[in-house]
This record gives sequence, structure tokens and C-alpha cells, in this order.
Amino acid sequence: MHTAVQDFPWAAELEKTIINSLVTSFGLDFLLFEDKKGDKVDTINNVRNGVWATATEQQRYEQRGKYDSTAYHKDANYIATGQKNKTQQTNGTLHDSYRNTEMGTHEKRNLDHVISAKEIHDDAGRVLTGLDGVKLANQDSNLQPTHETVNKSKKQVSINEYLQRLPSLITSHETTLAKYRKRLEAMPRETPQQQNKARELESKIHATEKKLTELKAVDPEAMRKRDEKARAPYEQQINYTYYSSSKFLHQTARAAGMAGLAMGTRQMLGVIMAEIWFELREQLPILLENLKKNFKLEVFVESINKSLKGIWERVKARFSSFLQTFKDGVFAGIFGSLTTTVFNIFATTQKMTIKIIREVWGQLVQAIKLMVFNPDELNFVELCQAVTSLLCISVATVVGSITYTQLLPICTFPFGAELAGFAGTLVTGVLTLGLSYFLLYSAIAEKIWTYMGSLSPYAETIKQFQAINAKLDRYLVELSQIEFNLDPGELQTFTLELEACNDELQRTVMLKQEVEARGIVLPFEMDNVASTRNWLTSLL
Repeated sequence: MHTAVQDFPWAAELEKTIINSLVTSFGLDFLLFEDKKGDKVDTINNVRNGVWATATEQQRYEQRGKYDSTAYHKDANYIATGQKNKTQQTNGTLHDSYRNTEMGTHEKRNLDHVISAKEIHDDAGRVLTGLDGVKLANQDSNLQPTHETVNKSKKQVSINEYLQRLPSLITSHETTLAKYRKRLEAMPRETPQQQNKARELESKIHATEKKLTELKAVDPEAMRKRDEKARAPYEQQINYTYYSSSKFLHQTARAAGMAGLAMGTRQMLGVIMAEIWFELREQLPILLENLKKNFKLEVFVESINKSLKGIWERVKARFSSFLQTFKDGVFAGIFGSLTTTVFNIFATTQKMTIKIIREVWGQLVQAIKLMVFNPDELNFVELCQAVTSLLCISVATVVGSITYTQLLPICTFPFGAELAGFAGTLVTGVLTLGLSYFLLYSAIAEKIWTYMGSLSPYAETIKQFQAINAKLDRYLVELSQIEFNLDPGELQTFTLELEACNDELQRTVMLKQEVEARGIVLPFEMDNVASTRNWLTSLL
């Protein structure tokens, strides 16, 4: 069971929660992000993944024509940049960002498209906007002088793909060089013809050595930074051109059944939030894989917070034109307020991970017992979903006092309720995922799973089943006392009182009492409007 549960797509469950929040909070029901067939609005992300909402745009992409390098290399700015680079190289002031050095006057110089011209030509997002691929490829931000060897070995692939292939490319040249040298040693040089063949091979050896020297001079970090520098303005032009176009707004209005600035702005904010999720979703598998061994919740939360900060900077750059367009005295502060609050919530949560685990220990025990004993005889998927629901409730209960009190002031902004709702869902969802992995991969979880494995011989009859349950309860009590110094009575009392609340006011009062009792420091006084406003003003 332990192995099977580990293989369950826990991150996919988080995906469903986030997508549901985007749909309900921002009216993006026409932008469902999994199966978009039949939807009415094309988006940059969707078309790049081969999913088209309109047959017209799909047909236009399919009829874009074959890539022709001639048009891209005859562009006026491409030629002018090459001439300027020639002068700079002669003066010794031409910088090669791929090798992070000044180019020598004797070196063979090429002018490379950082984002390859073919990638831009075939970019479905670019075709959707209607922007000229030749102009995009040949703007200054996308042109980089470099050594001929580097340019020709890069060909038409992205920098990330090139850097992945570079080690094997170097190894291949080294193997070839070794073969050449071995052949040269064995070659006779008695006749003029033999001597000529030896000289030809020596020339090949010299050329291969030069190639290796230049390939080994590539600076991966500098090259990646150059790629980011080229992609930021490219993505910004693509996103702004399309999402501010009449084409997109017309599709949006028709799909949503209404028009107007308020609706368009709300949906655009939703698109920005979706972009944040898309980037985080791409990073999650790598992050989780790196943390699986002896999983620590505090390290997971810290990694998520760090990733979100980087993602937010990139998303801000991509949508900067939109944010500037809609900037005013009230609306301007909402993103600064929201992001600062979310980052603070994760930072606070990171410091409280041990306390959180202690307080949700009862629910963690229930989750493990649910997976092992399955008293309701659920199928495997339903069982894992039930565990996710259980963990989500426990996270909402424990972290609720933090998220609720800190996100509440955001609601005073225009569209603040929607953004705060999404942020709360993101925090709760990410922590639920973290607890799921804690349940499967942490050191203490391994002890429990190992102990459960040792009890498997008793699982044949109902009486033995009950005996295992009782024995497990005793073991978990002992383990919790050792690991967390838990007070089960206190936890049970708090849970019962929280469940007994009939409305938000009662829950708020109770959470406030709990915040004070546990010494949680908030950046403002609860129920004090002046204090809340002062804190909010400090974020602008």
C-alpha cells in the first residue's frame, strides 16, 4: 500500500483545486486549462501546447509556411548589427556573452539569434499575435555575437537544450580527437603522398582541438542569463500584444457573455494568476523529487517561497504593460500587498512547521489508518482523494488563523476578494501537498510505515484487523509523545470547539483567541481598523 500511495499523482489533485479557484474567482470558465477542446478563447499557453479553441486560428498557424532562414538573415537590423560588431571586434570591445569574454580580433565571429529564428517562426504564441517573426528575431535583445564554433554547434535549438547537449558534444569531439591522434601515430611518412595525408590529418586534429577549446570556453550560467535577457522582452511583447488586442477581448466578451473594463480586468488578473500557477506547476516535480529523501516540511515550504518570488518577478516582466495600463492610486498597491502577504505567510509557516505537524498529528494518524485499513472500502483513487480532503481540512484549520487574518485586508482593494481567495487556495493547496509528502517520505512516516509492515501477518481476519488498529493506536501515542510532546486533550478540545462554530464571526473570535494564546505575532491588531490601514499603507 505504501508504494502504491507514493505513485498516486498527488500534485494533480492540487492542480484540480487551483484550476477550480481560477475558474470560480476570475470567471475563467472558458479558459479551463486541461481539456480545452470546444472552448471559445485561445490563450498563449494553450496554443503553445497544441490546444486551439478556434479553428480559424489553428488553420492560420498550420498555414504559416515553412521556415526560411534567408529572410531572417537578410533583415536590415541583422546586417547593421553585424557591421557594428565588426568594428567593435577590431577595437577589442566586442563582448561574447556565451563565453563571457571579449572576442579576439582573430576569432571567427558569427551573429546568433539567442531565441533561434526557427523557434520564433514556429512559435504558436507568436503566430496567434500576428507579430512579424523576422522583426522579433532581429531586435537587438535577441542578437548575440559569438564564436563561429559555438554558433554552428548551437544550430536551431534553445539555449537550455544546447547546454544539455554540450557535454556529450564535447565528449564526441574528444573521442574523435583521440582516434585522429592514434591514426597519426601509426601513419607512415616515407613518400610525399604519405606525408601529405599525414599533414591533412594534422590539420583535422588542429581544427578539432580549436573546436574543443571554444566549446569548453562556454559559460553555462552566463549563457542562461543571456537567454533570459532575450526571452523577457519577447514574452512581454507576445503577451501584451495578444491580451490587449481586440481579437482577445472580443473572444473574451463573447465567451463570458458580457463586456466591459471590470470584467476584462478581472479575467486578465486571472490570466496573470494562472501564469504564476503554470510556472510553479512546472517546477514542482523537480522540487519534490529533490526533497523526497527524508522529506522535511520546512525545507519544502522554504523552496516554494523562493520559487514563487522568482516566478513573480518573471510574470511581472511579462505583464508589465498591462499592469502599467491599469495602474491607479488604489489598484496599484494590490499586487505589492498580495505578494508581500503571501511571501510572509509562507515565511511564517516555515518557522511553524514543527508546531503545525504537532497540531495536525491526529489528522495525520487518521490519514495513515485510512490508507491502511480503508474502513469504507473505497477504491484506490477515492481513498487517496479522501486522504487529500482530510489533510486539506487539517491545514485549513491550523493555518487558517494566519491566512485569514493576513489576507483579510486585501479584500478592501478592487478585485481583492478574488485575489485573496486564490492566494488562500494556493497556500492551503501547497501545504496540503507538503503534508502528503510528509506522510509518505519523512523520517517519522517511514517509522510508521515500517511498523505497519511488521503487522501485516495479522490482517487476515476482522479480529486481527481490530487488534492491529488497537496496537497501532498505542504505538502512535507513544511515538507522538516522544517526537512532539503532544497534548491530545488540548488538540481534541480545540477541534471540537472549532467544529461547533456556526458562522464566520464565531470562527474569527475563536481563531483570534487561539492566535493570542499561542503567541502568534501579526503585523496588525485584529479588529482594529486603524492598525490594519497603517499596515496596509506600509506595503504600498
